[in-house]
Amino acid sequence: MTHETMQHILVVDDDESICKTLSAILQAEGYETTTATTANEAIEKTKTQFFNLALLDIKLPDMEGTQLLAKLQETAPETIKIMITGYPSLKNAVESLNLGADSYTMKPINPAELLKTIKNKLEKQQQQEKITKEKLAKWVQLQARKKQSSNFEEFLEETASELTEFGLTKTQAKIYITLTALGIASASEIATLSKIRREEVYRMIPEMEKRGIITRKLEAPRRFSAIQPETSVQLLVKSKMKTIKEEIDNLGQKQVDLISKLKRIELPVKKEDCFIEAISQQDNAFAKLIDMTKNTERQIDLVAPFEFLKYAFLNCPKNLKEKLTKAIKIRVITRSYESNAFTKEIIQCSKASNNRIELRQVEKLPFNLMIVDDKEAVWGEFQAQNKNGSILWTNNPTQITILKASFENLWQKSSNIRKL
Repeated sequence: MTHETMQHILVVDDDESICKTLSAILQAEGYETTTATTANEAIEKTKTQFFNLALLDIKLPDMEGTQLLAKLQETAPETIKIMITGYPSLKNAVESLNLGADSYTMKPINPAELLKTIKNKLEKQQQQEKITKEKLAKWVQLQARKKQSSNFEEFLEETASELTEFGLTKTQAKIYITLTALGIASASEIATLSKIRREEVYRMIPEMEKRGIITRKLEAPRRFSAIQPETSVQLLVKSKMKTIKEEIDNLGQKQVDLISKLKRIELPVKKEDCFIEAISQQDNAFAKLIDMTKNTERQIDLVAPFEFLKYAFLNCPKNLKEKLTKAIKIRVITRSYESNAFTKEIIQCSKASNNRIELRQVEKLPFNLMIVDDKEAVWGEFQAQNKNGSILWTNNPTQITILKASFENLWQKSSNIRKL
């Protein structure tokens, strides 16, 4: 016997020799087989694989075959179930058929009769699948005409890629989109339209149910429906944001640990006493200015645009502002300003510091410069809005002497802001 697609049969019997014998008979006819010697093993296998047909022993070590049959109606509703028993009774036969068994046979098994039954049942299953495919083909054609969409597969592929940005896998996204299109459908119907293997559909559905984007219909055979897109996407966004927040929190802790670890590194390399350093990244430049300010002991000389003064003042830590107004002498040269609330605040700050802060202005700034305690200095582009600006830092005494002279020269040419 040949099959266009090899059909998969699950053999469940606590006697391993029977499992092997039945598997050999079925494989000789071209079927693929899987065996299980307990009911729980059978249930687990049906959760991740699709079986066209299952042969179930009525007596199993961990539960009755009829109980297993009831469980399989939930995990594998589309699988054909044939009950096998060595203890025939009318009660078992009736109970099995009432629970949804498709057939009932007795030991010792007659291979020819069993194969005939299996063949008939699988042919009916194939015929039903053929009808389903034809219905779906007509549905797709109808939707294509309605939406002027020539290819549902292209739409599915494109939209699934977009949905993956919200935390779904590509396969999960395709299942959801297909189910949204179908309204209510079985795993088999989803597989037919999405062209995803039926086993994969079965494997993905429980996770999608947990995420709340599809629901199960309490009926046999088992069918599913998609939650409305508005609700589903909101749920996915909420879940994604929670994941991102957790990642950020983890990175925050890792950042603290990493900084601590890096600060403990002491390499046996002699650092240069005096040098000039280029700082190209704007955030690094501002961080350097803040570090220099923190290290200040007595005096800061600053030449900077008014916009930078405002940015630095607003972003300066509160404890550092207090230190600057109480203990540090600050001389500032800025560009001619327009009176506003911020300039008044700086002037008030200057008065509160007993004139430790001196503000002066010039028509045009020839350079930007900051000198701290005559020990280190930075110069270059300070403006926060200039993301590509760069500054230079030095602790070289000769260089600082030159920069100090430039500052003093500009200071003499500037006018006092508070007298305006």
